[in-house]
Amino acid sequence: MGNLAELTLQTSYHKGRDDIAVAFYLPCMRRALEYDRAVGFFRSTAFIIAWPALRDFVQRGGRIRVLCSQVLARDDIDALEEGYSARVDDSLAARFLEEVRSLLRDEVLHEPARVLAALVASRIVDLQIAVLRETEVRAASGRIFHDKLGIFRDGSGNLVIFKGSMNETWTGLAADGNLESIDVAASWMGARDLERARTEEAYFADLWSNRYPTLTIRPFPEVARNELEQAADPDWEASVDRLLQRPAKEQPGDARGRSLRPHQAAGLASWAANDRRGILAFATGSGKTFTAVTAIRQAIAEHNEIVVVVVPDQVLFNQWYKELDETTADLQVRILRAGAGYNNWRDSLRLWTSPGDQPRVVLATVQTAATDDFRQRLAAGTHLMLVADEVHRLGSPHHRQLLDDRLFGARLGLSATPERAGDVTGTAALLSFFHGVLEPRYTLADAVRDGVLTRYFYRPHTVLLSDDEASEWRTLTAEIGQLRGRVAGGDQTVGLEDRLQRLFIKRARVVKHAAAKVPLAVEVLSTEQKRGQRWIVYCEDLNQLNAVSQALLARGIQNMPFHSQMEGDREETLRWLERRGGVVVAIKCLDEGVDIPSVTHALILASSKNPREFIQRRGRVLRTAPKKALAYVHDAIVLPPKGGATDAERTADPITAGELARAVEFAQHADNPASAADLQQIAIEAGIEWRSLLTNGIEDADD
Repeated sequence: MGNLAELTLQTSYHKGRDDIAVAFYLPCMRRALEYDRAVGFFRSTAFIIAWPALRDFVQRGGRIRVLCSQVLARDDIDALEEGYSARVDDSLAARFLEEVRSLLRDEVLHEPARVLAALVASRIVDLQIAVLRETEVRAASGRIFHDKLGIFRDGSGNLVIFKGSMNETWTGLAADGNLESIDVAASWMGARDLERARTEEAYFADLWSNRYPTLTIRPFPEVARNELEQAADPDWEASVDRLLQRPAKEQPGDARGRSLRPHQAAGLASWAANDRRGILAFATGSGKTFTAVTAIRQAIAEHNEIVVVVVPDQVLFNQWYKELDETTADLQVRILRAGAGYNNWRDSLRLWTSPGDQPRVVLATVQTAATDDFRQRLAAGTHLMLVADEVHRLGSPHHRQLLDDRLFGARLGLSATPERAGDVTGTAALLSFFHGVLEPRYTLADAVRDGVLTRYFYRPHTVLLSDDEASEWRTLTAEIGQLRGRVAGGDQTVGLEDRLQRLFIKRARVVKHAAAKVPLAVEVLSTEQKRGQRWIVYCEDLNQLNAVSQALLARGIQNMPFHSQMEGDREETLRWLERRGGVVVAIKCLDEGVDIPSVTHALILASSKNPREFIQRRGRVLRTAPKKALAYVHDAIVLPPKGGATDAERTADPITAGELARAVEFAQHADNPASAADLQQIAIEAGIEWRSLLTNGIEDADD
């Protein structure tokens, strides 16, 4: 019997400097008798089998307890709080049954899952589910139980605990895998470590025994357990040998060598349990497209469905065509293109979308798909599956015509921010048609925490309106106040709300075009830019882009413009940035579409009260790339004019309150969280009650 106290352990391990598997994980596993693990998603449990120490662990009577999360819909949570356990159990059972089936279908995880099944069937592994139930947490965008805690325990009562980003995966532990780190404490390494080890042991014990506030612990659903056990590998030890002999880079995957991450698999399981309907709310850069392609492949191969993919613009149209062409070629899928310059679809669409054995996909822009011509030519029915990228676009008045239950059966929406800013009607139409936003959501903070997006430093820079701009803003604010008063008083004059909306947009443009942003760009680039870095300066429109580009050139800073009307090759501009570094001054390349993961630095001059634009622009800079350990985001924030405005104007509808509040939230997840305190101080000095002003902004460019 091993003794954990024989080990000499570090207080932390960091991939790249330490071999976590060899130096920590395997030595502990070889000496432990019990292993407790808390993880964010069930699929993480599939990987606990892939290591050489497992056989010895089992032979000496070792036991593993795994606690994982599952987010339920709000009505299920309400039922749980009201004591209707049967309803909750049914919901959990449906989700985890699909999770198990998804796990067993996965090319990469099928064999490990069968080994896991054998361990579950032998009662070597026990599983329970943590359901988050605190009302205020539930309201915070679908947060989940996502602790990552491991506890090794030997026969003498010695403890080793670790916490951090590590998963028991090939990429989590292998020396050439993901960049991971863990913090460690051991009961024999001093009083402080002993106290911490016992604290974490008591914490897990409270979790496992359902004694922890805000969580309810449920047994792993019986129907899902039965499904898993039926797939149990009778010769799991031989399978482990085969798995260990296969290098990580030779693991099977899709045409690009990818397999589903836990949050992607959890999202698809939630979608399947929701009758294959719903919207995936995944952060920009966290793999929405690959998740949807996985669903598309299943729809074609398993359900014999024809898939209609709808995208908002030509850039995404081209990216989706390339993605579908490469990832469905093995299924011999034929793709019909409609829109974005492809106009020969009309004679083919009805036959193309009629039931049949030939695998088929229709790829269309939303502008084309929403027309009467397109919809009337569809061979509508439940055999058609709809996939809508940037699904919030379908909520605009014109595009809502595509949200017709008679046209499609299964449907999957994708967006980092599904709710349409300032458009209650459009949002309600989307949620009704797609049957809600799926849980768990996967936020930018989640993606940074999990290493799906790059860690970042955040540097907000404040600028003021000029005297003329401030005067115009005050005039527009006064008009807005008058119209809002009339609307609140019940004035039903035709066009009044449209007029109010136009005034909001006009006032927002004053902020977006603030003249002070141009000298700010020169100051930031002159001070911060270094040779070899890859910078994007994100501008509001072509006029601002030209002004910034010329001002930078006047200071001796070479830069390359990037926009839809530019002369020359846009893709070659990005390739140049990728190869040599430099400064690109751009518009509309950090919203939907253009993928520039190698960018290390961004200066965002384009203001937005729209949360979707805010999240997309900042999140896109955080895409991971080789040799990119950190991203640096510089952000221009325009403050309200000082003096002259009434208290009501400052507090009821401040100029950038919504954007400032979101900037505070973004700063809180940065590697320099002190920037959040700086922003809070700025808000206080400007008279902005930012905590209560996470406003929705407006959708002003959908059509």
